[in-house]
Amino acid sequence: MARMTGAPVSVRRRKRPFALVILVTLMLFKSVLLILLVFGGLTRSDSVIFEALQFRGAVAAVQDVTVVLVGILIVAGVLLVSTLGLLACKRVGWLLAMVTTGLFVAVDILGFVTGQVNYLWMALNIVTVFYLNQREVREIVGATSTGGFDPSPASEVA
Repeated sequence: MARMTGAPVSVRRRKRPFALVILVTLMLFKSVLLILLVFGGLTRSDSVIFEALQFRGAVAAVQDVTVVLVGILIVAGVLLVSTLGLLACKRVGWLLAMVTTGLFVAVDILGFVTGQVNYLWMALNIVTVFYLNQREVREIVGATSTGGFDPSPASEVA
């Protein structure tokens, strides 16, 4: 019997993987921290929050240089866009998250080498990299490769 074209189709909605939910939460948290940093620089206050986050030097930079302020706001915006992309299970969200996290890790390494380590931010970035590279996250956003090297013995030609 032929299927009717006007009949409602039961579509089972895919549940978001736990790793994706954690990743979205991390990206949103990092974005909020950056926005707090900007507000701390604009209010010119020495807050206990900024001391705990070790943002004291960054707050001084935001207070002195407008370019730093705009740059931090742009990065926070990119984090929010990548968060929305990840929520929508889009590859572009994953790519933006990878690029921004890569830049953050580079800054963390530079801070480590110069002796100005922010361990909280470094830990957030390490956990973000871990969840960005989870198989279920890469599969749901379409970031897995379909071809390439297959190490299984069945792929060898006799």
